[in-house]
Amino acid sequence: MRKFLFIIAITLLTTVHTPAMDIGPKNILQTLQRFYTKFKGGDELLKKANGYLVFPTIYKAGLVVGGEYGEGALIVQGSIVDYYRMVSTSVGLQVGAQKRSMIVLFMTKEALNNFRNKEKWKVGIDGTIAMLNWSKGTDLSTIDITKDTIAIVFNDIGIMANLSLEGTIFQRSK
Repeated sequence: MRKFLFIIAITLLTTVHTPAMDIGPKNILQTLQRFYTKFKGGDELLKKANGYLVFPTIYKAGLVVGGEYGEGALIVQGSIVDYYRMVSTSVGLQVGAQKRSMIVLFMTKEALNNFRNKEKWKVGIDGTIAMLNWSKGTDLSTIDITKDTIAIVFNDIGIMANLSLEGTIFQRSK
């Protein structure tokens, strides 16, 4: 059983790759629309950010050894300025598979510049990300955010007994 799940995880992670340009503005816009539908005040929160990464689909799977992969776009002042991929590997107590969307917000200019000036931005080394998990219908415009960089995960499908961005690398797609 363990070997079977590991094979599924590796297959999932290796077959989901699409070139960054295939993400396209349409997928980004659809993801933002789902975000606005799920969270009241989401548009106001994004306006407060100096820039944000939108990952329409992130795949995560693991059984002791796990991996995560997604491709997204960096939006600054309402325009896509770059495409990025997110890769993560982990070892430890974990089991399951999951598909989700994520938005990473850079709330300060310094956080955004630090991110953009690195070819590979490593969570925990080059910066930290506060993971925020709110229920559907939460009014984001009423929440006071004091972190420089935050991530909001939504549209979870599947079950994964691990929710962490440790060991995650964000890299500009070429």
